[in-house]
Amino acid sequence: MSDNDSEGSADRPSRAVSAWTTGLVCVSIVACGVIVGGLLHEPEPELTTAPPTTTRAVPLEPEEHTYLTPSVTYPTQIPGCDTVDPPADGELFGWAAVDEFGYDNPGYPWFSGPKAVAMSAAVHDALPSGVVLDFAPIDDSLFFQPILGDPETTEFDNFTNARASLRRGEHAGSLSVSVRPSDEPIPPCVAGQLEERRHLADTTVVDTQDSWSETDGVRTLSRSATAYLPDGSVVTANATDAPDGNDPTGTVPLTIDELVTLVTVPGVRVTAAVPPGTPQPPEPCYFVADRTPQIDEATARRLGAVLSEIPMEGLVLDRPLGQLLPGSLGGLCQKVRVTADGQQTLLSISIDADQPLPTEPARPFDHDDLVSDRRLADGSVVELRESRFGSSDGTGPMTQHTDRTITVTRPNGTKIEVSSTADSPTEPLSTTQLEAIALAPGLEVQR
Repeated sequence: MSDNDSEGSADRPSRAVSAWTTGLVCVSIVACGVIVGGLLHEPEPELTTAPPTTTRAVPLEPEEHTYLTPSVTYPTQIPGCDTVDPPADGELFGWAAVDEFGYDNPGYPWFSGPKAVAMSAAVHDALPSGVVLDFAPIDDSLFFQPILGDPETTEFDNFTNARASLRRGEHAGSLSVSVRPSDEPIPPCVAGQLEERRHLADTTVVDTQDSWSETDGVRTLSRSATAYLPDGSVVTANATDAPDGNDPTGTVPLTIDELVTLVTVPGVRVTAAVPPGTPQPPEPCYFVADRTPQIDEATARRLGAVLSEIPMEGLVLDRPLGQLLPGSLGGLCQKVRVTADGQQTLLSISIDADQPLPTEPARPFDHDDLVSDRRLADGSVVELRESRFGSSDGTGPMTQHTDRTITVTRPNGTKIEVSSTADSPTEPLSTTQLEAIALAPGLEVQR
């Protein structure tokens, strides 16, 4: 049934199954009495003999939350389906998984870091013209993430997922694409779960749906396509009219046909070969500062151009310097793997704005072996920290690490932090190399 169907339609099926659902969340209010006592040197008799006065709190009405979906008509016919099963009862469940392995999860040998890079590139290439992804951290940039959990213990289908907020002209929304292998047969058609089943020439089956949901009176539009591919891949693309963290816009930026194209692109299949030379995924980066304002994409590109021009003689980087993205907690950042004389280190760069100049000399943190600072002629403060620490994955001996960090805080509030981390006995990049990055002319945020 379309969401445009009238509630007063005279032609109703004899068996109409309503899938309207209303969730009520009752908030219990516990009223606590507060007793205020006054200690008097000479209490008056009437204050000690009068009966206590109590005040009964008036219970608040429980707050009502609603969740609505379109009504489902049954029996019904669905294009492409020989038979249609009745709608199943809705289920609500919660689960949590911990990423213990990153991209090297031994339970899923078909997936790896380079495989995620290749799949992500395939989906990006298949996006229709005019679609622009929002400037966001790597895990919100339509990049496939590690598979969580252990197949021996989890009760849920494990999959890799890529998500992003996107824009197309005046329309904005979100897109999520998931991929998983399956040896199960193609599921039956179920009323309310799909509007059409397409049978493609290569035996691929694609289920499509154009629907909506409404939470507390706010309606979100959604479209989806799920492909059951000949190699056993199950690929689902879901688009909505709600960009991440924002209200629905009223228009889903992608059509059903465009979603069908996304879920059937060859490079996203489980068995698709990874092109030779495909790199590992970029390292995710985080930013921790007292205040972390967002920095726009234009500024990030300008700062990235400055970083890309810094000479890095004798160093081999796994990706060009300057590919700045928003940090998961604000600011801009990038991590790159660096090889020098056959030894590998991890180089991290973060840039933030609106940061105060240090007013006191640098003080050591835990594990700091070397701390120094100096003030430049323009008022900038340069701090050096070096620390040694150990870590273990619980399966082997402790690994010792050395971290060397240069932090430059400019008078205009720009804060640049450049650090190099190495596993012992490898040494991090030198102070001179780190300062060449942190003190590069033009590496400032103009506010």
